[in-house]
Amino acid sequence: MRQSIQNTIRENFSVISEIGDDLFKHPELGFKEAYTEELICRYLDDLSVPYENKISMHGVKCTIGKEEGYHIAVVADMDALLTSQDGEMIPFHSCGHSIQVAVLLNLITGFVKSGMVDRLQGKISFMFAPAEEFIDIDTRENLKSQGKIKYFSGKQNMITAGLFDDVDLVLSCHVMGPDESNPDAKFDVNSSLAGFLLKKAVFRGQAAHAGVIPHLGRNALQAATLSLTAVQMLKDTFSPNAGAKVYPILKEGGQTPNVICDHAVIETYIRAADKKNLYQINDQINQAFTHCALALETKCEIIDTPGYLPLTQNRTISEVVRKNMLKFCEAEQILSDVKSGASGDIGDLSFLLPTIQFGFSGIDGVIHSSHFEITNPVHVYENTALVLADTILDIFENKELQIKTPDFKERKEEYRKTWLKENE
Repeated sequence: MRQSIQNTIRENFSVISEIGDDLFKHPELGFKEAYTEELICRYLDDLSVPYENKISMHGVKCTIGKEEGYHIAVVADMDALLTSQDGEMIPFHSCGHSIQVAVLLNLITGFVKSGMVDRLQGKISFMFAPAEEFIDIDTRENLKSQGKIKYFSGKQNMITAGLFDDVDLVLSCHVMGPDESNPDAKFDVNSSLAGFLLKKAVFRGQAAHAGVIPHLGRNALQAATLSLTAVQMLKDTFSPNAGAKVYPILKEGGQTPNVICDHAVIETYIRAADKKNLYQINDQINQAFTHCALALETKCEIIDTPGYLPLTQNRTISEVVRKNMLKFCEAEQILSDVKSGASGDIGDLSFLLPTIQFGFSGIDGVIHSSHFEITNPVHVYENTALVLADTILDIFENKELQIKTPDFKERKEEYRKTWLKENE
């Protein structure tokens, strides 16, 4: 069974490489992935695999195997992000999500064309999730107001819609950037991602003629500037273990120098390695903004939008993944326990279910930049799919690896109330 699936994945390399190139050339922002959705559906039609699409706008889900037994979900992101090219912000797949889609299609092909689906001791759901990049917020606010989405992340919509309610384990993979200390690294395993939320602070003052009666004005820009200074001073109070990253920007701050500014806006991400520090640091910054505004007799409205929870990976399954990586590299070429300041909505899934997202190399350039290209397509499209396939088979063949979350229902309820802030 294992060899047949592996052979099918390898034989499909040229097809999947072309699909990967096609997806890379058609980057789409979150909740706009119509081309990607159509390509996925067309591919699944050719395999005669039934699926559900138009999930959270453009997501796709297909399930193979038996109805009963252990249930593994393999998840891929679909969207691109905005990248600066010659000063213009354009959609570009500089986070490698096009690769994830191609890898999942290759994995599906391996299980279906090998004829081994009926021999699975359980089932596998392949989920293509839109809108992982937390960008283009104005568009998402508009979609939310129209009732087309509930949350700004594809996986958050899928979670609340119940798509993971009967899932036992989540597997995923994501491109990793070059590591300066280990330039020959092929994979990473058991890495963590930070959690974050989006903060918008609106300062309101009183306009007045800046040359004649400035003393009658109340300067919102000065209140915002004082707040930015306070954040820099607060950073000394953050624990080194908190993994805190706070880099606010002044998004709005007056229209003309002849009028005392009565409206200013700060935006920032609040990032931290764990939920406790995230909440604590967020409260500190709220206090700073509020009291800086009061000190200058202005008002401050704070709007917090939940981003993503920290990613904590399951160590038991991480070791299974590591074992399968060793078929393609030496032990020293696998990075372990990397603590990243980046974030992803895979972190939300890790709060609810045992979750794995391993990293793979094979690209050159800088993630989230206009310099990003695939340099080792065999490693990117084939080896990653083989690691996933072998990990899935290991789990189905070993009952002790079939980890579950007995309190999933309670966790989901807590997640909806305390993180997504439903009914507020």
